[in-house]
Amino acid sequence: MPMQPPKRTLKVGLVGAGLGGLAASIALARAGCAVTVLEAAAELGEIGAGIQMTPNVSRLLMKWGVDAIIGDDLVQCKEINMRRQDGTVVRRTELVPHTVREFGFPWWVVHRHHLHQGLAEGARRHGVEILVDSRVERIEYASSPVRVRTVKGGEFEFDLLIGSDGLKSVVRRTLFPDVKPRAPTNNGAYRAVLPYDEVYSKVPEAREFGNSIDVWSLKKGYVITYPISAGREWNAVLSHYREQPVTDVDEEVDMQELREYYKDVDPRLKKIIDLIPSSKRWPLLITGPLWSWSSPQKNVVLMGDAAHSMVNHMAQGAATSMEDGAFLGRVLGEVVHGVLTVEKAIDIYEKTRMPRAWIKQQASFVEGSIYMLDDIRGRARDQSSAASVAQTSAQAEVAGLQSKPRVSGPDANARSWDLWGAPETVQSIFSYDAEGDADHAVLTHLQAKTPYDSVTGVSQGLEEKWTGGYLPREQVGRIAKSRGMKL
Repeated sequence: MPMQPPKRTLKVGLVGAGLGGLAASIALARAGCAVTVLEAAAELGEIGAGIQMTPNVSRLLMKWGVDAIIGDDLVQCKEINMRRQDGTVVRRTELVPHTVREFGFPWWVVHRHHLHQGLAEGARRHGVEILVDSRVERIEYASSPVRVRTVKGGEFEFDLLIGSDGLKSVVRRTLFPDVKPRAPTNNGAYRAVLPYDEVYSKVPEAREFGNSIDVWSLKKGYVITYPISAGREWNAVLSHYREQPVTDVDEEVDMQELREYYKDVDPRLKKIIDLIPSSKRWPLLITGPLWSWSSPQKNVVLMGDAAHSMVNHMAQGAATSMEDGAFLGRVLGEVVHGVLTVEKAIDIYEKTRMPRAWIKQQASFVEGSIYMLDDIRGRARDQSSAASVAQTSAQAEVAGLQSKPRVSGPDANARSWDLWGAPETVQSIFSYDAEGDADHAVLTHLQAKTPYDSVTGVSQGLEEKWTGGYLPREQVGRIAKSRGMKL
């Protein structure tokens, strides 16, 4: 059996330097790829407000060293409070210590700008080439290498091109011209950021919310707030409905209309909302589920919102993009080491990640509907979580100075209505390890596609992967054939 070939140079291009594209660039560079990112904007930057980095992706920021770059601007909140419109808490989830302990990683909230800066700096430190003012206008992929031309005449060749260019993806339009993101409902979202100095000076009672993520549920909307920027800023997402679908960013929002929409909410929250000087309305669009994310040649592939945009109710849009990037880094690392071809790596990526992304799209849509229930269904929802408000198991453990969780039967959160705020409900989302999943998918492929020894049960593919990189050619394959004292 031949030994694995020496490492190959794999030139990978990414179109789009958003959160997902930069995350992917770091993962790919760590895997040994030569990475170039083509960004259309003249300067790097990220618009928007706050974003949540749940345990499935905070683990990546820590592994890549990005958390150290961002520093204190990553905020770990104490708890999540789900509230009725009047402010009554109907469900509480302890993030510290309970969720962080259960999932092993933080649940951070952060300003998108700080996260983007951290990822961009992390990419540079990993040797990624980021080219701004490089809007792509033409992609030729009938054969490899893929040829890319920018509006300003730049020309590039890549072994693989990845479309990380979001909702208005040029790469997706090239591959699938008939696919367009859609607004499934008339739901949209305002976003706002205020300095806490102003909030506390003008609304002193706002201090009652503390270091928490708070969600107020309305019949047709909700408001979620949390601290960002090392606790210096108050962040809010204000979900609402319009007469017509929201399909693009509305730059000119009628602030009187915004204030009127939330006039009956918790008086403390209403006073803060009245301080918002201006806002934008953001669409909530879904892409797919698609039948494919790649070209027939498997030399161009989509990731992130370009492939599977979703509504925002599970805080998983950017997180799913970052998972895509981490997964691609692992499988393409196997191409660098000669274990897989590019075509097979992309096939594994699609077969593994496409079902996961679709599940997240569904969970996000369902969770948004659960937030916005009528009186009958809302009462049933709230009654089912009443016990969580009195005292959580995590609170009891801290009060009793217990260092380990008590064993007390099934986890009460496992059947919660709150798919986002009770992360145990969807373990496969919040405890997900994208890199581990990629490794498992590669191993599963190798053991299924290569013969195995009927005595030792060891497959040719796995032995070669684990030993072919360092053993002499003639020694690779001996372990599977071990018999008796002869190894």
